[in-house]
Parts: sequence; structure tokens; C-alpha cells
Amino acid sequence: MPFNYQGDLYKCEVVGQLNEKGHNVKNVHALNLILEEMGLQERYGNHWLTTKEGAQYTIFRGPVFDADAWHPSIVDAVSKYLQRK
Repeated sequence: MPFNYQGDLYKCEVVGQLNEKGHNVKNVHALNLILEEMGLQERYGNHWLTTKEGAQYTIFRGPVFDADAWHPSIVDAVSKYLQRK
């Protein structure tokens, strides 16, 4: 269920939607690794930093640590990436 008025999703909801589309994304950690491969976020110490490219899928205008709000279009972007992989 979206957690704010803009309809953005938690990462666990993104994982669920990817699994519904037939992708085998086991958990949020696996999603984080996929987003890192895509260049949408990078590991920064014990946190994940959203890159400039990844910020387009969040409610933020630039890089932030551990972004919680992801636009639903991230599901399609990750799905296309996984299909090409």
C-alpha cells in the first residue's frame, strides 16, 4: 500500500510488485543490490545513498541516504533491467 498522498512505495512493496511480475527478487537487500547495479543508489558506509539518476524515482530532488519513498515507475525500470539481464 502506498504510504503517502503521492502514491510512492516502500521498497518491500516494490519487491512484492516485482515478484508479481515474475521476477525472483527475494527481499529488500536483493533489491538494493539490483538498484546498485543499475546505478540508482550506491553503498555509503552502512547506508544506501541515492544517486542523481536514482533521485528521479524518489520524492527528493537530489541524493539522500536510505530513501524510503520510491515512485511506482521504479517497478517498471527494474523490471526492464531484469529482463535485459
